[in-house]
Amino acid sequence: MAELGLDTTLTLSEIIRRENPDGTLADLVDVLNKQSAVLKYGTWIECNNGTYHEDTRTAFEPSGSERGYDMGVDKEAGGTEKATEPTCMLDGLSEIDAAKLKHTPDQLAARMQEDDFFLRGMSKTAVSRFFDGDRSSNPLRINGLNVRAFYNSLTSPDTNRYVYDNAGGNASVTANKTSIYIIQFGPKKVNWTYPRNDPQGGTEYGIHMEDFGRNLITDGAGKKYPAWQTWFEFHFGLFIHDPRCIKRICNISTTNIDGVDDFSFNEDSLIDAASELEYNGEGAIIVCNRTVSAQMWKRLKDKANVNFSVEQAFGKPVLAFNLIPIFREDQITNTQATVTA
Repeated sequence: MAELGLDTTLTLSEIIRRENPDGTLADLVDVLNKQSAVLKYGTWIECNNGTYHEDTRTAFEPSGSERGYDMGVDKEAGGTEKATEPTCMLDGLSEIDAAKLKHTPDQLAARMQEDDFFLRGMSKTAVSRFFDGDRSSNPLRINGLNVRAFYNSLTSPDTNRYVYDNAGGNASVTANKTSIYIIQFGPKKVNWTYPRNDPQGGTEYGIHMEDFGRNLITDGAGKKYPAWQTWFEFHFGLFIHDPRCIKRICNISTTNIDGVDDFSFNEDSLIDAASELEYNGEGAIIVCNRTVSAQMWKRLKDKANVNFSVEQAFGKPVLAFNLIPIFREDQITNTQATVTA
């Protein structure tokens, strides 16, 4: 099996190497890494404007003109556009009755188990926002891929192609769809962002857990009791420097598959999308949910299918499509609306 070379610029795994002295960050990152491919393999950059990240990206490139001797050409220039993306604050508070902990064999282990539940749940929320966050319905969230103009229509907003129709224009109107995404993480491609100096000192990259200790808290009736408190912070944003570095294969039906207007995963659509990756596919990963992942593993059994293989990525065997590693992302839903022009 070949070893796939992927961009490793400051992923969560890399962040562990810069952990704070008490090792807390390593524990946090370890839990997050186990939950999601886009968290584990996505790259992270610090916001350059506090809680916002701003940058310019190429809108169009000069094409040049052929000419002959004594002939001129028209003046051209490249065009750029400014993009500004916010971060959001995803926080949580754990409160455990001190008396309840007192009767456990290991109080620290019990609190750590509760902390693990919080981190798992919050990581799932963050990944859900990566795909489906919508600031128009909740301004405290980020805009996810599925609501952005580049990826929520079969009609491209420019001369590039970002969305590929698995149904070939014949999708039913039923919201029983899912999608496959090819994402190229890395500098000037696609990045998670974290707020500047969050927390103060900039050592924890928007990921933070703080033990508030044993305190008196108030129950629903206004009465007090002692409880152990832990505060969790996961502050993040999504910045797409180059929209061409994300490809979406949409309108993959998950129920009622009849081959008429509800279609299972079509490899040809994925081939089309992979063939148009920028930068020779550098840093690309494929993410899909468990429904499509199962279909892909079944295709691997077909010895005549040369598109799927098992390769080494990050030191572990993974399913790959034409050498692009595939990871299961369970926060991609099976109830997406049909994408139309």
